[in-house]
Amino acid sequence: MIVYEVKTNFTEHLLTILRDKATDTEDFRKASLKLSEVLITEGISKLPIKKVTIDTPVENNITSITIQKEIIFLPILRAGLLLLPAAINAYSKGRIGFIGIKRNEETLKPYLYYFKSPIVRNGFYFILDPMLATGGTAYLTIEKLIEAGIKSENIFFISLICSQEGVKMLSQFKNIKIVTASIDRELNNKGYILPGLGDAGDRFCSTENVEVIESYGN
Repeated sequence: MIVYEVKTNFTEHLLTILRDKATDTEDFRKASLKLSEVLITEGISKLPIKKVTIDTPVENNITSITIQKEIIFLPILRAGLLLLPAAINAYSKGRIGFIGIKRNEETLKPYLYYFKSPIVRNGFYFILDPMLATGGTAYLTIEKLIEAGIKSENIFFISLICSQEGVKMLSQFKNIKIVTASIDRELNNKGYILPGLGDAGDRFCSTENVEVIESYGN
């Protein structure tokens, strides 16, 4: 497993906005979009390249490079949706799938309730989830992709922040890549990342402290 922790003054600035509990929904969305695009672009930059010859408006036969790969963006519902606009902005030709996994808040165990994704054998899969906490949800997602015939070396996990425990969990997959802005200190007894940024899904969807209808199956 390879971990790319993208630490710059700009990513730290965006993390400060995201971590601050005083940040309102609008600014949280703006900062998460900007940071997501930085991380997704970093992931794309790790893909294999192809040398090409092009003509510029002022000179011919210039040797350059291009990325001509199938990329499939796979947000984990629902919080992973906050990274999807940035993914499309970064690589507008990317295909899109969805996976729905619910974590039991008592046992912290994940279970799958929805999975629909294009299967491209030699494609590169970018799993989108703003936080890698216990790692259970991410582990199940990667497991499903590998079962579908996707090579582990073609899987990227894009996350705004990670816990050390989550990174350790995914280290069982030897060839995947993690791209994140921070590996935080630890998890608390409820499985939340510390210092973290709270519940990214609730803050992005503006569903903190309001009643929510939630239903799975019939």
